[in-house]
Amino acid sequence: MSRLRMGIVGAGMAGLYAAYRLREQGHDVMVFEKDSDVGGTWHVNDYPGLHVDVITRSYEFAEMRSSAWSRRYAPGVEVGAYLKSFTREKDLYPLIRLGTEVTGTTWRGDAWEVVTADGSAHVFDAVLVATGFLRVPKMPRFPGLDGFQGPAFHSSRWDHSVSLDGKRIGVIGTGSSGIQIVSELGKRGHDVVHFIRTPQWIQIKENPPISWLEKVLLCVPATAKYWDRRMQRLRVRTEGPETWRLEPGADRNAANQRFLDMLEREIPDPVLRKRLTPAEPLGCKRIPKSPDYYQVLQRPNVRPVFGPVGGVEPDGIVDADGTKHPVDVLVLATGFDTHAYMRPLRITGANGVTIDELWRDSVFSYRGVGLPQMPNLFLLNGPFAPINSLAIPLCLRDEVGYLLRLLDVIGREGKPMAPTRAATERFVQTIRDRLPNTTYSLCDNWYTDASGTQVIWPFTRAEHGRQYDELNLDDFETFGLPVKALR
Repeated sequence: MSRLRMGIVGAGMAGLYAAYRLREQGHDVMVFEKDSDVGGTWHVNDYPGLHVDVITRSYEFAEMRSSAWSRRYAPGVEVGAYLKSFTREKDLYPLIRLGTEVTGTTWRGDAWEVVTADGSAHVFDAVLVATGFLRVPKMPRFPGLDGFQGPAFHSSRWDHSVSLDGKRIGVIGTGSSGIQIVSELGKRGHDVVHFIRTPQWIQIKENPPISWLEKVLLCVPATAKYWDRRMQRLRVRTEGPETWRLEPGADRNAANQRFLDMLEREIPDPVLRKRLTPAEPLGCKRIPKSPDYYQVLQRPNVRPVFGPVGGVEPDGIVDADGTKHPVDVLVLATGFDTHAYMRPLRITGANGVTIDELWRDSVFSYRGVGLPQMPNLFLLNGPFAPINSLAIPLCLRDEVGYLLRLLDVIGREGKPMAPTRAATERFVQTIRDRLPNTTYSLCDNWYTDASGTQVIWPFTRAEHGRQYDELNLDDFETFGLPVKALR
């Protein structure tokens, strides 16, 4: 195999794992990270109550298992620490240029030129974009927001210099971040007003500590496998089989009933329960998970306000009915531009085509990892990756393993490659044909792009792995000059 010069943009979970696997395969790797340390979203996000919402053991790499987790669904700070520990243990820090933002990359006919914010340029045989999809904050445009006199910040840019003691805190947003923040601040006894435009289906999941005995068992491979199987059975028991999101039938009906029963158990007040029961079908949006949100929402120091925000005044929020709700601090848990992907990074491929031109009408990819007319440029967790249904490390194992085989062909044959437009269109059409049966197509959600397509994986976890079993070179075309691989 020829050794390729590989540039990776981003040192979050995806970029770190790719760097490790690529270096193990003998490639020459350089990673660019704009922040001060590795971890991506788990380095940047540090709001109160942040925790992973899949069983933690499925949120670690098979190449470095851990027995140090404190809870079944670990706090965000532990996930960030795990990724930094992985970087140290695998000796990846020497490959990473921290505090270095990539502003653009251009295909020069036989290689990619990567330009950073300081104006320096670097040349690579191939580039892997691992910038993540929960990266660009989505800021609301409420009338009067700029005139709010107190501290106001997005949940992903938490301002820890702001003291919350004795303050009235307004939280806008009912996605995972908003639910976690309200739960945590409410438990701490803060005065919280939660602005709920539309109620969400929320899964109440216990999050017990991992006992010292369990931690000991996790150190032994045989008993760790038993623990993992037990957690998977728990996941199926609490969430149901994955098929309920993918096709109508008995499993979907059972899931609906589970959530309705949960609402009845958690919220005794029938009036409040009705206000918190979503009108949208279960599963059409990503389901936040919390051990105690409904309980916290019923505390005297936490107050829900239903309906859209009408505007912002210097000292409060005005709801759609014109009622003013005084707040001192405003938290905007309003999510992310999930279809930005690597943008505003400027990418120019073969024949001068740009990423904005490719994605003018809708975002797409070939199998979540490739783009036509972008030779030797690959994505991780790109459009149609299973961010809705598969823990990120498992998704990365599938994607990176596939790309390593493709890079082996590129290095061996010495020809830049990209998926053809026809192969990409066939893949996208397969997705679109499957979507109407799924819950994701039943409402407007952050999966839906400007063309009305849900940019989501509408198949099973197993089918995601199987799509990478075969490397079909007929789906690729070669470009221009030969790759100048390092020998």
